[in-house]
Amino acid sequence: MAKDNSAEQRRNRARENARQIAAAQAKKEKTAKTILWSGIVVVVLVVVAVVGVLIFQQAQPGKTPANLVAGGISLAKGNTVVQPKTMPEGETSDLPTPAEAGVKENAATVTVYLDFQCPGCRSFEETNSPTLMKLVEEGTIILEYKPIAILDRFSNGNEYSTRSANLAACVIDSQPEVASDLISALFDQQPEEGTDGRTDEELLQVAEDAGVDTSKALSADPEQTVEQCVTEQSFKKYVETTTQDALDSGVEATPWVLINGEQTDQTGDPQALTLEILRATGEIKG
Repeated sequence: MAKDNSAEQRRNRARENARQIAAAQAKKEKTAKTILWSGIVVVVLVVVAVVGVLIFQQAQPGKTPANLVAGGISLAKGNTVVQPKTMPEGETSDLPTPAEAGVKENAATVTVYLDFQCPGCRSFEETNSPTLMKLVEEGTIILEYKPIAILDRFSNGNEYSTRSANLAACVIDSQPEVASDLISALFDQQPEEGTDGRTDEELLQVAEDAGVDTSKALSADPEQTVEQCVTEQSFKKYVETTTQDALDSGVEATPWVLINGEQTDQTGDPQALTLEILRATGEIKG
């Protein structure tokens, strides 16, 4: 009988040991699962937080450069930067009005959408800039430049269109009086399509050669210089927004030229363009 009891006890102890081992194993597995799911929850929360921050940042309007209205800079007599003749609804500006700058009452607004990577824009500037600037000095027109970026794909990943438009915004913000010189210089130094675009250092050199003080502070952000504005692409979001606005308004290519809001195709003939402008001012009938 003692032997039977001893055998029964051994079986009971074996069962108890097995139960304890199973319980311990189950506890370990439960702990491991808890740690695993806790880790997954933490990762998900981090991902959600990062996505939320990115969405928030994308939703922010970004910096708006001074002296640009509705994505453009308007030049009048004496290279004076002025308000557009008709201010966009909801926008205000401290710039002088065209009348205050000596522009004729019947002056036409010539709007040029351009991309600094665009060979056609360079040709337009070379062909028409002397005539247009003469009309500006006479007070016959307000010349409105609207840099956009639609040709980034032609600079081998350099995003030259965006970066050069950002440079223009940096300069117009701080030194609008040299804007027209910078525009000319950017076209003079235009990289060929399909090649690498200019580096930041090269863009800054182009600006300096055009008379830009790259150490000057921005009007939109006095803590930042023109050089920092270029290297940090401070107005990149602004360029993206104004480019999309241009496309939404019907711009299909560059150069895209409007006279008093109406597109003209007389972009390769200065005399024909001048006649169309003078008709728009009423100085020539028919």
